[in-house]
Amino acid sequence: MKQLDVELIRYEKLKHVKFLVNRIQFRKEHIHNEFEIFIVLRGSGIAKIKNKSYNLKTGDAYLINSGEVHSYMRDPLYSLDMENMDDAPLFLFAQISNHCLREYFPQIRTTVFNSCNLRDYLNEDELKSLILLLVNSAKAYFVEEPLYQLNILSNIAKVLTTCYKKVPYEIISEAQKTNLKQKNLRVERIISYIDANFETQIRLQDLAEQENLSPTHFSHLFTSLFGVTFQNYVNIKRMEQCIRLMPNKEKTLLEISYESGFSDPKYMNRMFIKHFGYTPKEYRKRLGMEQKEISQITREFESIYSIAESVQALTDFEQQLK
Repeated sequence: MKQLDVELIRYEKLKHVKFLVNRIQFRKEHIHNEFEIFIVLRGSGIAKIKNKSYNLKTGDAYLINSGEVHSYMRDPLYSLDMENMDDAPLFLFAQISNHCLREYFPQIRTTVFNSCNLRDYLNEDELKSLILLLVNSAKAYFVEEPLYQLNILSNIAKVLTTCYKKVPYEIISEAQKTNLKQKNLRVERIISYIDANFETQIRLQDLAEQENLSPTHFSHLFTSLFGVTFQNYVNIKRMEQCIRLMPNKEKTLLEISYESGFSDPKYMNRMFIKHFGYTPKEYRKRLGMEQKEISQITREFESIYSIAESVQALTDFEQQLK
């Protein structure tokens, strides 16, 4: 069975803190135990956090609570404007363990922040200050400048202090934390099951039985967790698979339909028209380019920048803030 992408963060340079700069076309639903603050360095896109979608733009900063399912995608999803691939959103991610500074502030381990656009709770000066703290910390992290460890930990303490002062949060009990873990495990099971079975005639009833819930209860639970109905979520997964298979010219549209889980090709047609405004045949026709270029585009959903590229991107972004 395929598994939900449970991201295990490795702290190569500094315990409890990690930075990376990524260009993302599409990053499927994933989950990790760290708090994540991301800054949009360039471009626009969509982030889905828990059951809510956010339209992203350059200069935005978001806080994602530990253990919440989230995903990222370019806007619009799978754009066919192939000459502007570099316009896919570029992110700075700061991943902070919920054990960071625990010796001095033990409440951090059981803190549940309200995942949010930080702009909703910080004024412009506060937001700019927080962003610069993270950008400067990331640059120090990448180049390992002298005393970078102390510099970063000092800045992270300031960032966390701002979040605690400005962003709604709750300090939960150990029992509540255990319940939250159980809820996250349920989300992992649901997504893993769908990832493993969307190519077949997957049924809501089967998942409901797996979770020992009635179909009605499970249906309401699913919509509350993911923000869409069960069937809509499955159809999104099937559309993603269609997009992956489209560049293979050896496959007919009928084969792609069946291999993506659409038992009726007419249903796939309706879904393409709904999402893109044209049929699968027209979509494939618009991919009028060399096969090599198509394959490159469909594979490169995420690109992690090198140290040099990361520092340059952060420097360019910092100049825009001034």
